[in-house]
Amino acid sequence: MGADPSRARARKRGVGNMVRLSDESARARFAGELDRNFSVVASAGSGKTTAITQRVLSIARSVNAVEILPRLVVVTFTNRAADEMQQRARQILLQENLKPEVQTAFNRAFFGTIHSFCMKLLTDFGHYLGLPAPLELVSNDNDLWQEFVQSQTRIGHSLGEKNRAALLRLVQARDLLELGRRAGSAVLCVPELPPCPTLDFTEVYARVDQRGRDNISKSQAELREWEKRYAGDWEYLRWPVCFAAGNSNFTDFWSQTFSPLRKWISAAATCVAAEVQRDFLDFRLERGFVTYGDQIALAKELLRHPVAAPRIREEKMRVILDEAQDTEPAQFSVLLEATRPVAATGDWMETRVDPPPPGHFCMVGDFQQSIYWERADLNYYRAVHEALIADKNGESLEFSVTFRLDQKQLDFVNATFREILNDKDGQVPFVELQPRPAILPGRVIRVPLVAKEMLPEGRKLKDYQKARIEAEYLARWIKDAELKKLSADSWREVAILCPRKAWLQTMAAALRRVDLPVAIQSERDVKGDSPAYAWLTALLTIMTDPLNVYQIVGVLREIFGVSDHDLAVFSEAQARFRIDEVLPSAGKISSHLRTLAEIRQRAEGLALFDAVALIVEQTQLRARLLLLPATEFGDLARELDALLAQAAQAEADGMILAEFAERLRDDFTTPRAVRFSADDNAIQLITSHKAKGSEWQAVIVPFLARDLRPPSPRYPHFVKPPATGELLIAFGKEDKSKDLKDAIERARQQELERLLYVATTRARHTLVLVLDQEIFSNTDGELPKTAQLRRLLCGKDGYSGEFDERASTTETIEDSETPSSVPETSEVKIEPLTARKLKCAVKRASEFVRKFTPSALDAEVPAEVRTRSRLDNLATLYGRWWHKFLERLDWNGGIDSAQKLFEKQLPSCPEAKSATKDWDVTRQNLFSDACIARFLASDETQFHREFPFSWRRNDRSVLEGLIDSLMIDRKAGRCLLLDWKTNSVSLGETENFRSRYRPQLAAYWKAVSEITHFDVEAGLFSTALGCLLLYTADELQEEWNRLEQLPPAKLDEEMQRDAPDDFSAR
Repeated sequence: MGADPSRARARKRGVGNMVRLSDESARARFAGELDRNFSVVASAGSGKTTAITQRVLSIARSVNAVEILPRLVVVTFTNRAADEMQQRARQILLQENLKPEVQTAFNRAFFGTIHSFCMKLLTDFGHYLGLPAPLELVSNDNDLWQEFVQSQTRIGHSLGEKNRAALLRLVQARDLLELGRRAGSAVLCVPELPPCPTLDFTEVYARVDQRGRDNISKSQAELREWEKRYAGDWEYLRWPVCFAAGNSNFTDFWSQTFSPLRKWISAAATCVAAEVQRDFLDFRLERGFVTYGDQIALAKELLRHPVAAPRIREEKMRVILDEAQDTEPAQFSVLLEATRPVAATGDWMETRVDPPPPGHFCMVGDFQQSIYWERADLNYYRAVHEALIADKNGESLEFSVTFRLDQKQLDFVNATFREILNDKDGQVPFVELQPRPAILPGRVIRVPLVAKEMLPEGRKLKDYQKARIEAEYLARWIKDAELKKLSADSWREVAILCPRKAWLQTMAAALRRVDLPVAIQSERDVKGDSPAYAWLTALLTIMTDPLNVYQIVGVLREIFGVSDHDLAVFSEAQARFRIDEVLPSAGKISSHLRTLAEIRQRAEGLALFDAVALIVEQTQLRARLLLLPATEFGDLARELDALLAQAAQAEADGMILAEFAERLRDDFTTPRAVRFSADDNAIQLITSHKAKGSEWQAVIVPFLARDLRPPSPRYPHFVKPPATGELLIAFGKEDKSKDLKDAIERARQQELERLLYVATTRARHTLVLVLDQEIFSNTDGELPKTAQLRRLLCGKDGYSGEFDERASTTETIEDSETPSSVPETSEVKIEPLTARKLKCAVKRASEFVRKFTPSALDAEVPAEVRTRSRLDNLATLYGRWWHKFLERLDWNGGIDSAQKLFEKQLPSCPEAKSATKDWDVTRQNLFSDACIARFLASDETQFHREFPFSWRRNDRSVLEGLIDSLMIDRKAGRCLLLDWKTNSVSLGETENFRSRYRPQLAAYWKAVSEITHFDVEAGLFSTALGCLLLYTADELQEEWNRLEQLPPAKLDEEMQRDAPDDFSAR
């Protein structure tokens, strides 16, 4: 997560003189001024995670912490970042021993991604939009899309018959459907569509140019044929081809003539794409599915709803946004609108009326690290920044001290990027980096490559061949330099950054050839990339589908190593690839098929895990996987073991082999969560994009002079003009004007410059630049137009020693110059276990600390119901509303305060009539019940809601839970424990009702009694009956005695069997 300033802030210079950071006042203001809205520009390695944590801690230390913390929303780019911030803050809060109610309030604060925040809004308020509950996230909607397409019989309803027919003559329906899908949840501006224009080609036919006469005549002939078909009844027409040179006057005139028709087609296609986009969204929602984009779009729609928006704003959320430069416009809209005053209307970024109140919206970002311009709009981030600081309650702060870079890297970045990030033509301004106290000297090493020493004479090499030669040289250079000259403690502290994922493979192959350990960190690794996953999936598929020729051939080819030639000869154009029966074998391939058929026969009737284990054993899958190089594929044996564990779990869940095989196929393209590495101490190969937010002791940047051309676009596609951000549809390059092409190219080059800033600010001690201009320059010695090195040189055609003064070579570095670095982790040698100790460990393997949750002791819900989570219905939404209402109850305010709160919350209730009825009976006893009144009468009583506890029963088990309401009178030494129940129950069912929840309340009662050593009363407050149902101490003790007699495994089993779907027992 980047550097931690806490490591440097306590350093001293001289005796008794505390060193202050140059931006200390800005950091102190962000942490302490809780009534201001700040936009913080935090440079690379400036410790923004710590800064946000400090602001959260200041809130927790404030006098109204209990009120603010439950409304705190900290939004981060990744869940890992959110967890880190939350854990840091929680650890410090525990060390400071703040009041229990502050700890409880902190536990209710939100830390997570924008998508999880939007999902929370949809869960709580989605019923205003008529959304089903619960919604399930789908990351891969391929199957849904296929089902949707098959259900479509007609598209383009919104165009009218005439326009629809005109459009479908020139654009294929499948392209229109794909455009609607690719639009995702982006806002498409649907234009007013005029009739299809009529084209006049008279002047095109009249054009004559002697220089390209033949091509012009050919183009005119092509046009005549096309015009004849266009005037006729041809159902579909391809566009006519212009054979003239791309830069000729004739080509320009040709494009101008077709321009009105192409613009009309783009507008009509936008209408159809928006229609498909909307229909596909409805299709997903009908089935209870949402994509990541849907979460944002629906949350944005919620905040425009006349009833839902005020309800959300009544929460008075305080948002702290991290990585603001990577935030999309729609995401900004959700966060800004959620923090505005209750009565606000419109969109604040448009109206600039009713801004977020003081202290309710802060963001931390860095314009210099904006590297996703096509997704996250840099101009919109600028606009939000300007709007925030233009308001009287807003202000901009700058963090410029870096806790990551040593002096040499810092000087290099300042000298280099001062000219590159120049605040011109849309580029961002550069923020000068400032050194931390007691900064180390650091290194910037240049590795110049000489073409005549590396490239073969007289041969013209392809780009990838030159890259391979560079990678081989660099791999040998790294091996010779060793860790000492790189100032790294281990190989995992060395990273190689490339702007393209494919380039990493070239580098990895070269490093492996010199026996250096490598780990490729891919952001797109999927489960199917692992041979262990892919091969086992294929084997299980053919075992359950023995006539699946495609998969059987794949198994023979990939697992058994049969050549394509042998497979082709064996097939003889007949259906010979089958394992549904054991057939005689007369050759290598037929023997493999016979073996597979026999394994399938033996696996029939076996339990799932036994069948999978048999298939793995009989096919020698483990041994085959171990033949693959571990340096490239990682620890495949461990991955196979993990899959076997999944099979065991699937069997416990009641799955059969066919269902498990189907699950593996369904998850084939999902992200690969864990890649087991054969050697954790490996050089990290990672893209520059993914490297943002990380750091290493040494960073190497190769291929600087290599041509970095963007991939050719697939037409049709959406185009995003940098100036407006409004999506346009292009069916060909002719649909992009020269100005638009120039603007897109300029935006890409500027993003590349910022990406270089990211890459060169990841190294703590050593930055290595590979100067390979001689390798990739053309015959005139000029760098490719898109080379990274050209951007570092501010557009110059070649390198002429610009970095010689800012960087050294390894020949000029003495070992004594290596900055001493304290290892962040000390390795501890673990002695091998003796046979006696190992035997003891095996004997006690199951004796671990078990966690039990009292709320899982509800004995009413049958186990078969709990195998899947239950859908939210009116009853669950109603219960959730009551719990939220009772959470907000002010016990000191009395019944009048409660009545006002009820009237305020009632409009958001999904069943207002029932709530009013239940409240009428509840309000009579809520404050007047004798037991409750006794606690209300004491000035010493503390009131806690959603009170978490953890009680260690013994050395092997822990009881944890969350109590709805707890009243503690310290002076009298007593507690009242209330559990709110909204079940529909009559007076005649009271005893069964009490019996159902007795185990849960007994566990709560026992835990609170042991923790506080007070007299504890416990009961259920039923909103349907309107009264408190107390348990006596004797019956709670008797119930606890029963529970306590159960052995841990039996209690665990009982809790798993009876646990409702919203609780877990582990």
